[in-house]
Amino acid sequence: MYHLELRKFPHTVCRFNQSEQQMRALIIPWVKEEWIEEGERKWNSNEATLTVLEGPELSMPELAMGRGWRNAQRRSEDVTERVLGAVQPAGDPKTGGEGRPADGAAAAAQDATVDAQLLADSLGLELLARLDAGSMALSRAWHLAAERLGDASAAQSLALAELTVRSLVARGLAVLCQDAGHSAQTHPGDAATGAQAVGADRVQAALRTVESWAGGERGSWRIARKL
Repeated sequence: MYHLELRKFPHTVCRFNQSEQQMRALIIPWVKEEWIEEGERKWNSNEATLTVLEGPELSMPELAMGRGWRNAQRRSEDVTERVLGAVQPAGDPKTGGEGRPADGAAAAAQDATVDAQLLADSLGLELLARLDAGSMALSRAWHLAAERLGDASAAQSLALAELTVRSLVARGLAVLCQDAGHSAQTHPGDAATGAQAVGADRVQAALRTVESWAGGERGSWRIARKL
C-alpha cells in the first residue's frame, strides 16, 4: 500500500492505504505541474512538497488521533524519488535527466522549511518569555502553537510545537524534564524541582511520542529554562 503527504507549511493533507493506481492518479498530474485538489485546497509541485511511502496497510486505530503519518513513517519506506522518477520521462529537463524532482519543487520545499523555522523562532521567543516565570507542560506549548496557526489541524500545530521545542533544546536555551508529580510551576532558577533534565537521547524519544504532549500535569513532560 502507499501513503502520501502533501505539504505546504502550515497546511498538510495525507492519503493512506492507496493502491498503486490511486497513487499514480495523483503523482502523474503532480509531475506535470498540474494543480491537484485535495483537502479543500489546491496543490502544485512548484509550491508544495509530496512524500510517498510504501508499506503495510494501516488500521483505523493506527490512523486515529492524528497519528497516521507517524505510524506510516515508522512502518514504511520513502519511495518518493522512485515513483516520481518512474513517471518522469528520461532526460526531462525538469529532472536533469536523472529522475530528480523538479527545481521548482525543491525550491518550494526549501521555502517551506524557512517559513517553518521562522514561525518556530517566533514561537520560541514567546516560550522563553513565559519560561522566565517557570516551566510549562509540553501540552501548553502545543496549545500556544495552535493559537498561532489559527484553523490549522492539531497535527500541524503539534509539528510547530515540536520544531520549536527541539530548536530551543538544541540551542541550549531550554531543557526537557519529566515532572514526577509536582503540578505547580517551578521557580525559574530551579528548572528541575520535582524533576530532572534528561539527556539528548531521551529528548528525541519524548518529542516523538504523542503522550508526552497530551499528558496531564501529573507525570507530564515539561520544558524549562536551562540553568
